[in-house]
Amino acid sequence: MTSMPGLNTQPARPRFSWRDFFRRAGWLESIGIVGVPVVTAVALLAPWITPFDPQLRVAAAFQPPSVEHWFGTDEIGRDLFSRVILGVQYTWLPGLILIGFSLFFGSLLGLISGLMGDKVDLVIQRFTDLFLVIPGTLIALAVVASLGPGLVNTMIAIAIFWWPWYARISRDEIRRLKARPHVEAARIAGVRGPRLLLRYLLPGAAPALLIAASLDMANVIMTLSLMSFLGLGLPAPAPELGAMTARTLDSLTVHWWLPILPAAIIFFLCLLTNLAGDGLRAALRGA
Repeated sequence: MTSMPGLNTQPARPRFSWRDFFRRAGWLESIGIVGVPVVTAVALLAPWITPFDPQLRVAAAFQPPSVEHWFGTDEIGRDLFSRVILGVQYTWLPGLILIGFSLFFGSLLGLISGLMGDKVDLVIQRFTDLFLVIPGTLIALAVVASLGPGLVNTMIAIAIFWWPWYARISRDEIRRLKARPHVEAARIAGVRGPRLLLRYLLPGAAPALLIAASLDMANVIMTLSLMSFLGLGLPAPAPELGAMTARTLDSLTVHWWLPILPAAIIFFLCLLTNLAGDGLRAALRGA
């Protein structure tokens, strides 16, 4: 059967539907997917949306949560809800930066390793193994101890050992995709180098990397909070969530909201990213 001139006989690609995407993700996981950009917006706008100045005394000290002060007040009389919102910025945005750097650098090495193969692959994988066997948390503590406490130094210390997992994932995905028939056909047709990578390999590897990054965000948040809890983040009176929890632990049995509510926000952020990661995995793999 011959096709009529000008008639496209290629099957139409299915149109993307947000309804189908969220249906595959699941309703609870969809809350996480939607919540991630919402939290990002809150973190970016934190200095302008806090109901009170986080650094100034606005009421009597040690007031419990109320209608006026949702999270109560701290030992000085500062609004704890305002400080927690700013603390989200000091935890969430550095986490996004660390995930972005690790995803870019690790994926770049993995893509090169998987695409080139042979000796290049061997050298890059041994280099990656070197960082995988190093106890990352101990190295981060050592780096921060040598550079001095501070958020930037903490981020540098974490970034040093966080990228190898993405190098492994991207390398394995590229090696898997290289054996697919459509990629083999493209290589036989003469497609090489950046064009092969950008058009045939990277789109196939992107979903796995995106899922890994979304699930990994909770680990980054917990690591940043741990460093802050140990006093290796921003100095007081900066409202870092981990530091706020650590400084008020002695008030747990008397003024419970001081350590519990910042810790609960850390838990909420981790739960949100895990839900988003699970939802992305179900939606993208079911597409």
